[in-house]
Amino acid sequence: MTKRSFSPFLIKNSNSGTNPCRFEFSLYYKQGLRIKMSNFEITVPDLNYWKSQIKCQAACPVHTDARGYVRAIAEGDYERAYLIARGPNPLASICGRVCGAPCETACRRGDLDAPVSIRALKRFVCDKFGPEGRETGGKGLVDFLKNAAKKYAPRDCEDLEELLPLMQSLLKGDLEPVSNKSVGIIGSGPAGLGAAHDLALMGFAVTIYEIEPVLAGMLAVGIPEYRLPRDLIRAEVEVIQELGVEAVINCEVGKDVTLAELREKHDAVIIAVGAKRSRLLPIPGADADGVLGGVEFLRDVSLGKTPKLGPNVVVIGGGNVAYDVGRTVVRQISVDAARTALRESGVGSVHLCSLESLDEMPADDVEIIEGDEEGVVRRNSMGPVAIETEDGKVTGVTFRKCLRVFDENHQFAPEFDDDARETIPCNQVLLAIGQGVDLGFVDAERDGLELT
Repeated sequence: MTKRSFSPFLIKNSNSGTNPCRFEFSLYYKQGLRIKMSNFEITVPDLNYWKSQIKCQAACPVHTDARGYVRAIAEGDYERAYLIARGPNPLASICGRVCGAPCETACRRGDLDAPVSIRALKRFVCDKFGPEGRETGGKGLVDFLKNAAKKYAPRDCEDLEELLPLMQSLLKGDLEPVSNKSVGIIGSGPAGLGAAHDLALMGFAVTIYEIEPVLAGMLAVGIPEYRLPRDLIRAEVEVIQELGVEAVINCEVGKDVTLAELREKHDAVIIAVGAKRSRLLPIPGADADGVLGGVEFLRDVSLGKTPKLGPNVVVIGGGNVAYDVGRTVVRQISVDAARTALRESGVGSVHLCSLESLDEMPADDVEIIEGDEEGVVRRNSMGPVAIETEDGKVTGVTFRKCLRVFDENHQFAPEFDDDARETIPCNQVLLAIGQGVDLGFVDAERDGLELT
């Protein structure tokens, strides 16, 4: 063994990044006739450090204490489990059904065998005590929380700390704005509703401006009803409105009211419009009759404006939205076929064509499995070349084989085999390759904004 003699360490940077509790230093030592150096980092544990070690909670965007409500469920205290889950998240019941569940990906149990089914357990307690729950359906969630406040608020309940302000406000009946300041929120999706909920509890007068005829944004017009029941969405929204939040629907900012007018009316304005515009494909035929964005298709279906579909549909995309589109199309075509008693061969074919291989598809496994079971024809490693048309209408899509999607550095850099081409006949093409934010209502000069 080589003998090493160490010298005192030298601190290089006493404030690493933005964390005042993290230190970097270099340690010099002799090994034979050579002087060598090793770099080290020391973190002085504080509260945030220890919280970061709770991997499931740290992975959650709102830091829900999954460990806490799973433990409460194991102990049979379902009411407390719901309160812990609801604490940092006013849309807990919705997340129990459609959350991406990053907590399960981070769950340490997965290192042993399989992660705890955290999302399913959240749904279990929300089905009992949430706004649509069996235990609260008769009296309403607000009354339930008032009773919970009497039970828990007087105690030192650390795991309910984030929910206590709401329960105490409900108990006092103090839901009217206590501040003379108001906030306008553009958009009523999860971000807008969450902001409205928290601002109302802080005493601000809050008004939401929503372009659609219903509240909840993409929850209501982007996620199919078979995944997220509309009565559940309405129940969650009503609880937030009971806090004194006002809402204006069918209001298009930039047309019905300008951003400048909202800034004049309110002390602050939050833009929470979300990514609700489908990305288009820059290929020939993309503007043909019969090509539609997947998000726009889901919106029309949710609002009862389903476009007439041809018998053969191609969905381009490989994520969860693509499967939402494909599985909704299957249901829609089945309904249309039943109405007209059509049973001919080929009626109702839905091809979902993904650039990625099966292992690379970003869609959740359950979406892929259920899509296969429902009749969505999955085609992997296919890159669209052109949308074929005749007299301006879609007749098919030509694809080429995708050899790989990502390069050695995991960057998006697809490679194709131009000699391996295939045309899939279809009457309709739905694009689900990503979404973007529409900020067309913002006019910097008119609205007095400085853009950076």
